Amino acid sequence: MDDTQDVVLPSAFDDLDIGITLREPETGQLIDMNEQVERIYGYSREELLEMKIEEYTAPSTKFSQDSAIRRIHAAADGNSQVFEWRVERSNGELVWVRVCLNQTTIGGNTYVVAEIRDISEYKARERRLRLLNRVVRHNLRNETNVLMGYADRLKSAVEEKTLEQEVETILEIATEIGTLSDSIQQIEEIAKPDATQRSPSNIADLVREVVTETRAEYTDIELTVDIRADVWVSADRGLRHAIKHAIENAIVHNDRDTSSVEVLITTVPDTDQGEIRIIDTGPAIPDVEVDVLREDITASTTYHGSGVGLWVMQWCVDSLGGELVFDENSPRGNVVRFVLPQIDVSET
Repeated sequence: MDDTQDVVLPSAFDDLDIGITLREPETGQLIDMNEQVERIYGYSREELLEMKIEEYTAPSTKFSQDSAIRRIHAAADGNSQVFEWRVERSNGELVWVRVCLNQTTIGGNTYVVAEIRDISEYKARERRLRLLNRVVRHNLRNETNVLMGYADRLKSAVEEKTLEQEVETILEIATEIGTLSDSIQQIEEIAKPDATQRSPSNIADLVREVVTETRAEYTDIELTVDIRADVWVSADRGLRHAIKHAIENAIVHNDRDTSSVEVLITTVPDTDQGEIRIIDTGPAIPDVEVDVLREDITASTTYHGSGVGLWVMQWCVDSLGGELVFDENSPRGNVVRFVLPQIDVSET
């Protein structure tokens, strides 16, 4: 094959709204790209030409350099490749892209051209629809069915003088339905166009606001804040909902006499991303609640309403290009981590 150094994309490709790359079909070497690729991936042209594909692939995405080369080979053989892929930008932000690989011929030689589209907003809408489907079709229906069942039992309870116990159960279920309704309202609020307008936000200030509000609602709790770093992120109103859900879940589902929750603000040493940790001493979050957040798992139930809160947290953090991580606390409890890309506000 001829030397690829002189092969370039037409300059008109810089006017496109989608990213275009040109690769050598055997090695997968990146030869040229348009300016939109730099904007999508968050790296300069010079950096991308020297990097391997796996170096800017999100850690949670199972997509290795070998996998990429196999797809490039298939496209070079005339088999178009279309797939979704999550990219980690230089600032740690995670974005979803859809890639379409096809064979092309330039100067009598075969190359592989890629069309790259940022589909982060589409993925956020998809997650929101899945959440609403779960709440409306499953959780709300189940809670209503149980409520109707207990209403029938009231007839017998009046005669058996167990009315108080049955009424308490009905009130608990009605509270769960109210929680579901609140979550739906939050999602609708976050989905409004003006709600997704982001601005530089100091995490410490945001956390203090939520903690002050929470302390007023729950007076018999131990809620502390530990600020170890000055973290600024580009955030919308959704982040506040996410933090509030995380703290409330830690309080409500704690089985101790006094709920103990710590909110820690720090940075991730390796990536310099901002991090919010909500640390509790309660029972472990059931695996079923965490598992349903995965794209390939179908929701089947919830655990005292916490599942919906986790979905709201996941969706809000995803929309900001961040990552929601669940760890175990030692010797008991949970650590919920919001990992978010930081922004530089020194010049603002």
